[in-house]
Amino acid sequence: MKALQLIVGKTARDRIVEHGLTPDLIRLIVGASGGPKWLILKGLDRFLCHDFLPQAKQKIDLVGSSIGAWRMTVYAHPDTGVTFDKFLESYFSFRTETLKTTADLTRASYDILNELYPAGEARRLIDNPQRNLNIVAVRGKGVAGSKKQMLEAAGIVAAAGANRLSRDRLDKFFERVVFHSGEGAACPDVWQDFSRKDVKLTPEILADTLMASGSIPFVSEPLMDIAGAGPGVYRDGGVIDYHFDVPWSYSDGIVLYPHFYDYIVPGWFDKSRPGRRATGKVWDQMLMLSPSPELVASLPGGKITDRTDFTSMNDDARLAYWQCVVDESERMAEEFAELLDDHGKLVDSLQSARVEI
Repeated sequence: MKALQLIVGKTARDRIVEHGLTPDLIRLIVGASGGPKWLILKGLDRFLCHDFLPQAKQKIDLVGSSIGAWRMTVYAHPDTGVTFDKFLESYFSFRTETLKTTADLTRASYDILNELYPAGEARRLIDNPQRNLNIVAVRGKGVAGSKKQMLEAAGIVAAAGANRLSRDRLDKFFERVVFHSGEGAACPDVWQDFSRKDVKLTPEILADTLMASGSIPFVSEPLMDIAGAGPGVYRDGGVIDYHFDVPWSYSDGIVLYPHFYDYIVPGWFDKSRPGRRATGKVWDQMLMLSPSPELVASLPGGKITDRTDFTSMNDDARLAYWQCVVDESERMAEEFAELLDDHGKLVDSLQSARVEI
């Protein structure tokens, strides 16, 4: 059974054919929002961050929102293998029986982050010269930025309605905020579709920025007044950048995107709008690695893990299902490793991305 899809844009294909798919070819790695969906990428994530990327000689930009930001933070750590294993263990420790309120969820999340990244470890990953970590959140504007819960909720509902008319209208409700560990945000000139504030990431605010980036409206508590970023209400970066409909551009190399789907949904409010899926330049320099339809069909229930698992299953059933998906995810890593050893087979496996506009 084929487990892995390799979907590639034209420039990325040309560069892979000419130079081979080596760690030195990678300029950027993207991590999408999506909650537990990321578990289908477990095997691939660990192979990439622990076995493949440490061989790279160049600096690599890492960009993520929500769970993608949590994953990319692991990628940014100098000891990725150990950090990844701790992260996965912590992710499996969530039990809904002990998390009754949003405050419980917030407290448990901070406990995980403080255990993973105490001050010394946070400093190590932020000071890693080989990685520029970019954690993406949004700050509410107007009513959507109210610190009164009911008013903020009304603003979010209004934003969803505006988004139905045009994605551009989200700019009236939210500002993109990029917390970066390097000298500046990755590819600063290419994501100009929304107003953006860039903030230098420090160890002291790492946990707060990760919490903000994953603060899902109507599910989690927002983060308030993050130090260095200014006063305001900070929410999940996926509101604007769910899967990142951004035309990343580098003078050489490629953008690597390990993704649980084979398509890109621009923003959180676009999930039910297939017509909004990204096409065009966003794919040009990208190599997306995603699970094949055959692999997904072979999973229990024929689906990957997602946030509904918390309510549709008790914890024992959910964790058993999750473990099965994690185990099956190793197939993707194994196939990718085999392709890296056979350039001709790798090139033959590349599928052209949808590029029509």
